[in-house]
Amino acid sequence: MNNEFYIGWLPHMPAGFAKLVKKFLVLLVILVTGAASAIALLQKKFDTGNFEFGTLTEVKGIYFNKPVPLIKVINGRDIWGNISYETIPFVGYGKHGAEGIITSIEKEKNVLLEARQITIKGTLLYNDGKILMQLSPDEKPLISVSVKDTDPALLPQQKELGEAKVKGEVIDPKCYFGVMKPGEGKVHRDCAIRCILGGIPPVMVVRNEKGEKNYYLLVGPKGEKINGEVQDFVGEPVEIAARLVQYDDWTVMYMKEKRGVKRISGSAMFNTSDILSCVAQLIKPTGH
Repeated sequence: MNNEFYIGWLPHMPAGFAKLVKKFLVLLVILVTGAASAIALLQKKFDTGNFEFGTLTEVKGIYFNKPVPLIKVINGRDIWGNISYETIPFVGYGKHGAEGIITSIEKEKNVLLEARQITIKGTLLYNDGKILMQLSPDEKPLISVSVKDTDPALLPQQKELGEAKVKGEVIDPKCYFGVMKPGEGKVHRDCAIRCILGGIPPVMVVRNEKGEKNYYLLVGPKGEKINGEVQDFVGEPVEIAARLVQYDDWTVMYMKEKRGVKRISGSAMFNTSDILSCVAQLIKPTGH
Protein backbone atom coordinates (compact mmCIF):
# COMPACT_ATOMS: atom_id res chain seq x y z
CA MET A 1 0.00 0.00 0.00
CA ASN A 2 3.05 2.31 0.39
CA ASN A 3 4.08 1.93 -3.31
CA GLU A 4 3.49 5.16 -5.22
CA PHE A 5 1.00 4.94 -8.02
CA TYR A 6 0.39 7.78 -10.48
CA ILE A 7 -2.98 8.33 -12.09
CA GLY A 8 -2.82 10.65 -15.10
CA TRP A 9 -5.83 12.80 -14.23
CA LEU A 10 -4.54 13.65 -10.74
CA PRO A 11 -3.21 17.27 -10.39
CA HIS A 12 0.18 16.15 -8.96
CA MET A 13 2.30 13.03 -9.40
CA PRO A 14 3.91 11.33 -6.37
CA ALA A 15 7.28 12.79 -5.28
CA GLY A 16 9.31 9.65 -6.06
CA PHE A 17 7.80 9.33 -9.51
CA ALA A 18 8.39 13.03 -10.24
CA LYS A 19 12.05 12.73 -9.21
CA LEU A 20 12.55 9.80 -11.59
CA VAL A 21 10.93 11.70 -14.47
CA LYS A 22 13.17 14.75 -13.86
CA LYS A 23 16.32 12.60 -14.01
CA PHE A 24 15.11 11.03 -17.23
CA LEU A 25 14.39 14.42 -18.80
CA VAL A 26 17.82 15.81 -17.84
CA LEU A 27 19.49 12.74 -19.36
CA LEU A 28 17.35 13.06 -22.50
CA VAL A 29 18.31 16.76 -22.94
CA ILE A 30 22.01 15.91 -22.59
CA LEU A 31 21.75 13.08 -25.12
CA VAL A 32 19.79 15.15 -27.66
CA THR A 33 22.15 18.13 -27.32
CA GLY A 34 25.20 15.90 -27.70
CA ALA A 35 23.77 14.11 -30.73
CA ALA A 36 22.80 17.39 -32.40
CA SER A 37 26.28 18.84 -31.80
CA ALA A 38 27.97 15.72 -33.18
CA ILE A 39 25.80 15.73 -36.30
CA ALA A 40 26.51 19.44 -36.86
CA LEU A 41 30.27 18.95 -36.51
CA LEU A 42 30.24 16.01 -38.92
CA GLN A 43 28.42 17.98 -41.62
CA LYS A 44 30.46 19.30 -44.53
CA LYS A 45 31.16 22.99 -43.99
CA PHE A 46 29.87 25.51 -46.51
CA ASP A 47 32.39 27.07 -48.85
CA THR A 48 33.43 30.66 -48.22
CA GLY A 49 31.97 31.87 -51.51
CA ASN A 50 30.53 35.37 -51.72
CA PHE A 51 27.84 36.89 -53.93
CA GLU A 52 27.64 40.68 -53.74
CA PHE A 53 23.89 40.73 -54.28
CA GLY A 54 22.57 44.25 -54.79
CA THR A 55 26.04 45.74 -55.32
CA LEU A 56 27.26 46.74 -58.79
CA THR A 57 31.00 46.95 -59.40
CA GLU A 58 32.68 48.63 -62.37
CA VAL A 59 35.71 46.94 -63.95
CA LYS A 60 37.90 48.00 -66.84
CA GLY A 61 39.75 45.52 -69.01
CA ILE A 62 40.00 43.67 -72.32
CA TYR A 63 36.98 41.63 -73.41
CA PHE A 64 37.39 38.20 -75.03
CA ASN A 65 34.70 35.69 -76.02
CA LYS A 66 36.98 32.64 -76.09
CA PRO A 67 37.14 30.20 -74.44
CA VAL A 68 34.12 31.81 -72.68
CA PRO A 69 32.96 35.44 -72.41
CA LEU A 70 35.37 37.13 -69.99
CA ILE A 71 37.27 40.28 -69.19
CA LYS A 72 41.00 40.53 -68.52
CA VAL A 73 41.50 43.25 -65.92
CA ILE A 74 45.01 44.73 -65.96
CA ASN A 75 46.31 45.68 -62.51
CA GLY A 76 49.65 47.15 -63.61
CA ARG A 77 53.06 45.49 -63.40
CA ASP A 78 54.81 43.64 -60.62
CA ILE A 79 58.32 44.38 -59.32
CA TRP A 80 59.84 42.27 -62.14
CA GLY A 81 57.98 44.20 -64.84
CA ASN A 82 55.47 41.44 -65.59
CA ILE A 83 51.88 42.41 -66.30
CA SER A 84 49.61 41.76 -63.33
CA TYR A 85 46.03 40.86 -64.19
CA GLU A 86 42.85 39.06 -63.16
CA THR A 87 40.66 37.13 -65.58
CA ILE A 88 36.94 37.35 -64.79
CA PRO A 89 34.48 35.13 -66.71
CA PHE A 90 30.98 36.53 -67.28
CA VAL A 91 27.68 34.81 -66.45
CA GLY A 92 24.17 36.05 -67.08
CA TYR A 93 21.33 36.88 -64.74
CA GLY A 94 19.48 33.90 -63.29
CA LYS A 95 20.23 30.55 -64.88
CA HIS A 96 21.68 31.96 -68.10
CA GLY A 97 25.02 32.48 -69.74
CA ALA A 98 26.33 35.89 -70.80
CA GLU A 99 26.50 35.36 -74.57
CA GLY A 100 22.99 36.68 -75.18
CA ILE A 101 23.68 39.84 -73.19
CA ILE A 102 26.94 40.49 -75.04
CA THR A 103 25.25 39.93 -78.42
CA SER A 104 22.48 42.39 -77.50
CA ILE A 105 25.04 45.00 -76.42
CA GLU A 106 27.00 44.65 -79.66
CA LYS A 107 23.83 44.95 -81.74
CA GLU A 108 22.56 47.95 -79.79
CA LYS A 109 25.91 49.79 -79.85
CA ASN A 110 26.82 48.58 -83.36
CA VAL A 111 30.27 47.54 -82.18
CA LEU A 112 32.24 44.32 -81.76
CA LEU A 113 33.65 43.99 -78.24
CA GLU A 114 36.18 41.24 -79.00
CA ALA A 115 39.72 42.31 -77.96
CA ARG A 116 38.49 45.81 -77.09
CA GLN A 117 39.06 47.62 -73.83
CA ILE A 118 35.72 48.07 -72.13
CA THR A 119 34.34 49.37 -68.86
CA ILE A 120 31.46 47.27 -67.61
CA LYS A 121 29.46 46.87 -64.42
CA GLY A 122 27.97 43.84 -62.78
CA THR A 123 27.67 41.78 -59.62
CA LEU A 124 30.79 40.00 -58.42
CA LEU A 125 30.88 36.49 -56.99
CA TYR A 126 34.07 34.88 -55.80
CA ASN A 127 35.56 31.94 -53.96
CA ASP A 128 38.89 30.12 -53.65
CA GLY A 129 40.85 32.70 -55.65
CA LYS A 130 38.42 32.82 -58.59
CA ILE A 131 36.17 35.75 -59.53
CA LEU A 132 33.12 35.80 -61.82
CA MET A 133 30.82 38.67 -62.76
CA GLN A 134 27.06 38.47 -63.30
CA LEU A 135 25.69 40.73 -66.03
CA SER A 136 22.05 41.77 -66.22
CA PRO A 137 20.48 43.49 -69.27
CA ASP A 138 18.24 45.53 -66.96
CA GLU A 139 21.31 47.22 -65.43
CA LYS A 140 22.73 48.47 -68.78
CA PRO A 141 26.11 46.86 -67.99
CA LEU A 142 28.29 48.39 -70.72
CA ILE A 143 29.69 51.79 -69.75
CA SER A 144 32.28 52.46 -72.47
CA VAL A 145 34.26 50.86 -75.31
CA SER A 146 37.68 51.97 -76.49
CA VAL A 147 38.20 52.35 -80.25
CA LYS A 148 41.96 51.85 -79.93
CA ASP A 149 43.58 48.57 -80.91
CA THR A 150 44.62 46.40 -77.98
CA ASP A 151 48.30 46.08 -77.14
CA PRO A 152 49.31 42.56 -78.31
CA ALA A 153 51.08 42.06 -74.97
CA LEU A 154 47.65 42.11 -73.29
CA LEU A 155 46.18 39.32 -75.41
CA PRO A 156 45.64 35.97 -73.62
CA GLN A 157 48.86 34.08 -73.05
CA GLN A 158 48.37 30.44 -73.99
CA LYS A 159 50.49 27.50 -72.91
CA GLU A 160 49.96 23.87 -73.91
CA LEU A 161 50.04 21.59 -70.85
CA GLY A 162 49.60 18.27 -72.63
CA GLU A 163 46.91 15.60 -72.53
CA ALA A 164 45.53 13.93 -69.43
CA LYS A 165 42.67 11.93 -67.99
CA VAL A 166 41.18 14.35 -65.50
CA LYS A 167 39.13 13.05 -62.59
CA GLY A 168 36.77 15.37 -60.76
CA GLU A 169 33.28 16.84 -60.71
CA VAL A 170 31.49 18.96 -63.31
CA ILE A 171 29.98 22.00 -61.60
CA ASP A 172 27.99 25.10 -62.42
CA PRO A 173 30.49 27.86 -61.51
CA LYS A 174 27.93 30.57 -60.81
CA CYS A 175 26.39 28.72 -57.90
CA TYR A 176 29.64 27.08 -56.82
CA PHE A 177 31.65 30.28 -56.54
CA GLY A 178 29.12 32.22 -54.52
CA VAL A 179 25.41 32.17 -55.33
CA MET A 180 24.42 28.92 -53.61
CA LYS A 181 25.61 27.01 -50.54
CA PRO A 182 26.18 24.18 -51.15
CA GLY A 183 26.85 24.72 -54.86
CA GLU A 184 28.11 21.22 -55.67
CA GLY A 185 27.37 17.54 -55.28
CA LYS A 186 24.12 15.64 -55.62
CA VAL A 187 22.16 18.04 -53.40
CA HIS A 188 22.78 20.80 -55.95
CA ARG A 189 22.60 18.63 -59.04
CA ASP A 190 19.16 19.70 -60.35
CA CYS A 191 19.96 23.40 -60.00
CA ALA A 192 23.40 22.99 -61.62
CA ILE A 193 21.94 21.13 -64.61
CA ARG A 194 19.48 23.96 -65.25
CA CYS A 195 22.24 26.58 -64.97
CA ILE A 196 24.48 24.72 -67.42
CA LEU A 197 21.63 24.12 -69.88
CA GLY A 198 20.90 27.86 -69.61
CA GLY A 199 24.35 28.64 -70.99
CA ILE A 200 26.56 29.02 -67.93
CA PRO A 201 29.93 27.49 -68.88
CA PRO A 202 30.63 24.18 -67.11
CA VAL A 203 33.72 23.92 -64.94
CA MET A 204 35.58 20.82 -63.78
CA VAL A 205 36.74 20.93 -60.15
CA VAL A 206 39.60 18.55 -59.37
CA ARG A 207 40.63 17.69 -55.81
CA ASN A 208 43.71 15.89 -54.56
CA GLU A 209 44.02 13.81 -51.40
CA LYS A 210 44.78 16.92 -49.34
CA GLY A 211 41.56 18.63 -50.40
CA GLU A 212 43.36 21.17 -52.60
CA LYS A 213 41.37 22.19 -55.67
CA ASN A 214 42.05 23.18 -59.26
CA TYR A 215 39.43 24.52 -61.67
CA TYR A 216 39.18 23.92 -65.43
CA LEU A 217 36.87 25.55 -67.98
CA LEU A 218 35.32 22.73 -69.98
CA VAL A 219 34.83 22.99 -73.77
CA GLY A 220 34.59 20.67 -76.75
CA PRO A 221 37.47 19.43 -78.93
CA LYS A 222 37.45 22.63 -81.02
CA GLY A 223 36.49 25.01 -78.23
CA GLU A 224 32.74 24.69 -78.82
CA LYS A 225 30.19 24.65 -76.02
CA ILE A 226 29.42 21.19 -74.61
CA ASN A 227 26.78 22.12 -72.04
CA GLY A 228 24.28 19.62 -73.39
CA GLU A 229 26.83 16.81 -73.56
CA VAL A 230 27.79 17.08 -69.87
CA GLN A 231 24.35 17.72 -68.35
CA ASP A 232 23.80 14.10 -67.32
CA PHE A 233 27.12 13.97 -65.44
CA VAL A 234 26.87 17.15 -63.35
CA GLY A 235 27.51 16.68 -59.63
CA GLU A 236 28.98 13.17 -60.01
CA PRO A 237 32.56 11.81 -59.96
CA VAL A 238 33.71 11.59 -63.58
CA GLU A 239 36.80 11.12 -65.72
CA ILE A 240 37.41 13.09 -68.92
CA ALA A 241 40.24 12.66 -71.42
CA ALA A 242 41.28 16.14 -72.52
CA ARG A 243 43.94 18.46 -73.86
CA LEU A 244 44.88 21.07 -71.28
CA VAL A 245 45.71 24.63 -72.27
CA GLN A 246 46.48 27.44 -69.86
CA TYR A 247 44.84 30.76 -70.75
CA ASP A 248 46.36 33.37 -68.47
CA ASP A 249 45.13 32.41 -64.97
CA TRP A 250 42.53 29.82 -66.07
CA THR A 251 43.16 26.35 -67.46
CA VAL A 252 40.90 25.11 -70.27
CA MET A 253 40.04 21.45 -70.87
CA TYR A 254 39.45 20.61 -74.52
CA MET A 255 37.59 17.30 -74.36
CA LYS A 256 39.04 14.65 -76.67
CA GLU A 257 35.49 13.58 -77.55
CA LYS A 258 32.30 15.58 -77.12
CA ARG A 259 30.66 12.59 -75.42
CA GLY A 260 33.77 11.39 -73.68
CA VAL A 261 32.62 11.71 -70.07
CA LYS A 262 32.99 8.56 -67.97
CA ARG A 263 31.40 7.97 -64.57
CA ILE A 264 33.73 6.71 -61.84
CA SER A 265 33.43 5.88 -58.16
CA GLY A 266 34.07 8.56 -55.56
CA SER A 267 37.16 6.75 -54.29
CA ALA A 268 38.61 6.55 -57.81
CA MET A 269 38.78 10.35 -57.99
CA PHE A 270 41.98 10.19 -55.93
CA ASN A 271 43.60 7.15 -57.57
CA THR A 272 47.21 8.31 -57.74
CA SER A 273 48.29 5.15 -59.57
CA ASP A 274 46.98 6.78 -62.74
CA ILE A 275 49.92 8.96 -63.76
CA LEU A 276 47.95 11.06 -66.23
CA SER A 277 45.36 11.81 -63.57
CA CYS A 278 48.11 12.88 -61.18
CA VAL A 279 49.55 15.26 -63.75
CA ALA A 280 46.15 16.88 -64.21
CA GLN A 281 45.59 17.25 -60.47
CA LEU A 282 48.99 18.80 -59.87
CA ILE A 283 48.74 21.43 -62.60
CA LYS A 284 48.16 24.77 -60.89
CA PRO A 285 47.66 27.94 -62.94
CA THR A 286 50.27 30.61 -62.31
CA GLY A 287 48.98 33.36 -60.03
CA HIS A 288 49.10 36.98 -61.15
